[in-house]
Amino acid sequence: MRVHRAFTYAGVWLAATTAAVTVTWLGVRDVIHGAVFDQPDPPPVARPVVVPPTQPPPPPPSAPPPPSAPPRTSATSTVDIPTPEPTTEIAEDVRTYEVDGGTVVLSVRPERAALISATPRSGYTVQTWEHADGWLRVEFSAVDRASTLIATWHDGPTRVETFEN
Repeated sequence: MRVHRAFTYAGVWLAATTAAVTVTWLGVRDVIHGAVFDQPDPPPVARPVVVPPTQPPPPPPSAPPPPSAPPRTSATSTVDIPTPEPTTEIAEDVRTYEVDGGTVVLSVRPERAALISATPRSGYTVQTWEHADGWLRVEFSAVDRASTLIATWHDGPTRVETFEN
């Protein structure tokens, strides 16, 4: 009877330990797999560079001409390098606007403007609004002052105006 009870306790302990190890493994296997088994990125592959043969420099004028040697024949091959297709780029202008409340950086195109960053000065907070109808507004606020930048492009080319209150 005592042996039976000892085997029961050992079996329960083994089952609990196995369950704990399994749950732990399920929780950390992705972390361990990502940290241990990640392969390093392969090195970049460089294209071979074709260097055209260079001609020897002309002899100095005071040197006697080199002895003539029989002409050698050699086979040369040409490599066609494709030319990239021309792309049409729309002019984009990144502009910085300084107002009392901070700095605004915009990407300005004739048909739109996009806010890149708005950084308030010390003591100011910033709020931004962008609207699909063709305008954006950046406002820097302090206790008794405000600086506002408004960019519009809904009725023509992009215009940027600043206001200090």
